[in-house]
Amino acid sequence: MFKNEISVLLPALDEELTLGRVIDGIPVEQIKKKGYDIDIMVVDGHSTDNTQKIALAKGARLILQEGRGKGLGLKTAFKASKGKYLFMMDSDDTYPGYHILEMLDLLESGKYDVVLGSRLNGNIMPGAMTGVNYLGNKILTQTANILFPNGHKVSDLCTGMWGFKGDVVRKLQLEARHFDVEAEMYAKCVKMGCNIGEIPIEYRKRIAPSKLSSVKHGVTIATRLLKEKI
Repeated sequence: MFKNEISVLLPALDEELTLGRVIDGIPVEQIKKKGYDIDIMVVDGHSTDNTQKIALAKGARLILQEGRGKGLGLKTAFKASKGKYLFMMDSDDTYPGYHILEMLDLLESGKYDVVLGSRLNGNIMPGAMTGVNYLGNKILTQTANILFPNGHKVSDLCTGMWGFKGDVVRKLQLEARHFDVEAEMYAKCVKMGCNIGEIPIEYRKRIAPSKLSSVKHGVTIATRLLKEKI
């Protein structure tokens, strides 16, 4: 582990329209002013567009994931991370990078081991989330709170923006292959005894078509929670 390095992980699959903007939005200079080096990691899930070229052109470290699916991408990237803290957000420009600074402050305080960016407690921009997805997130989040009580109630289980202490990341043994990975991470962090905090964040409308199937992935996420409980 590098004591003064922060890793920023960007899972990506065919995100040529937004990846460059996401990298440019990471508050690199502010992070450096706090005394950290920064390692921007783009873990690519076998993109067929210019995602990989853009990552390299922007100076990011390109990691080609093993297998397919977001869960396998995170598993690959977590193995490659060495930072004291790791921040993860999607590459579709729906999550503003400036929230990393708020999450970093909470992790540095020592009060939390993991910090989630809550869309449902924050500002969801018009068109960013359908009513079906909003309701599904509420139901899945409530299910997680019932199955994995941790002295608090999380408000947005399916968020794609997370901050971790590096040692937490390196202890996670992920099994999920796809969009149920957030549910697995939350359940395992609770079972590990992590103190989990949240900040409200802005959630923007996605430019490119979504890769998420609301009903199909909702069932997969619920199943993952039950598996982790059992």
